[in-house]
Amino acid sequence: MLPGRVFDDVTRKMLPSARVAVVHLFRHGEVQTGSARVCRGVSDVPLSARGTTQSSAVAARFLREHGAPDRVLSSDLSRCRAMAEAFGAPVELLPGLREQDMGAWEGRTWESLSIDDPDAVHAYWNDYARARPTGGESWEEAAARVGAAWAALGPLEGRIVVCTHVGPVRALLCAWLGLEFDQALRFAPAYASEARVLLAEAGAVVEQFGRPPDP
Repeated sequence: MLPGRVFDDVTRKMLPSARVAVVHLFRHGEVQTGSARVCRGVSDVPLSARGTTQSSAVAARFLREHGAPDRVLSSDLSRCRAMAEAFGAPVELLPGLREQDMGAWEGRTWESLSIDDPDAVHAYWNDYARARPTGGESWEEAAARVGAAWAALGPLEGRIVVCTHVGPVRALLCAWLGLEFDQALRFAPAYASEARVLLAEAGAVVEQFGRPPDP
């Protein structure tokens, strides 16, 4: 149990285990893609100037409120590493926490794909969980990869920071809450937003979702 941690009665019943991890899930900050909707996937797209400011701001707020984290985990792509490094602790890079691989669609706008590859785009949005982008991985495959990377960490406790992408945030929340992966789009974390989840042997409790950077 975290030192000094006090839970309400309902949460205490949900989390009877003495081992509790408080996981702070951060989506990376804004990236340099302009206003167009782009398939970034596993492309190593850098943060915009605003995204860099967002990353510093959420890390500074975390350190003010909680002090140093016990562990910092991050996708190995630079837009996540940049945020993770701002927490001032050793960063564990996990390639399994990368975004969904969008294959031949990487770096393309949805507008151009809808013109050049309309059948594949239609099939993708018709069966989001199972359809594959041309040459890429399906959402179910990506979510399974993320889940395997998390499971490989073994039992966790303490306060854990995770800096990753919108897809892995959705995948982890679905897995922890027992939701089917085709329900993932119900979660819409914005750039640099934070979700806080309590994890114990008995299950997960979402304390907070979608907290934005401070103005």
